[in-house]
Amino acid sequence: MSNIKQGNDDLLGLILGNAERRTYIEVVKKVQDQIFQGISDQQLNKVEPPLHHHFAPGVYMRQMDAKEGTWVASKMHRTEHMNILLKGAVSLITEDGIKTLYAPTVVKSMPGTKRIGYFHEDSSWLTIHPTDETDVDQLEDDLCVPEEDIDNFLASIGYKNREFIA
Repeated sequence: MSNIKQGNDDLLGLILGNAERRTYIEVVKKVQDQIFQGISDQQLNKVEPPLHHHFAPGVYMRQMDAKEGTWVASKMHRTEHMNILLKGAVSLITEDGIKTLYAPTVVKSMPGTKRIGYFHEDSSWLTIHPTDETDVDQLEDDLCVPEEDIDNFLASIGYKNREFIA
């Protein structure tokens, strides 16, 4: 996760502006690499938005509070789950191009979903998973696909890659 310094709101468009004919997952991987490895230190200030973990019977909720200008690359999730943008605004790279969401809104994520997001204002994002597990480290193992296993996971769920539309 990182925080783009003020005045760089157009960075997502610049990164995607030259998106060749690639699949959505290829674009997400490339953008993640550019944002977190290929952008100069003058443009990028790495931060970790605070996470809050909430539990109820059969439910795990992870809340991330991101400051304006924060970039986030989500982990790929194994399961269908719900997300709620509680406050703020975020632009997401999705299978259907770049979508800007404004709070309050609810988004359903399917297995194999991986997102890159840019928060336009201070925001709060809530991810909701059905589970009885309460150990955060175990939840990470249960719910998320390691980066090196993404291609195999997508093949195992019959994911159909399609061309990214910028």
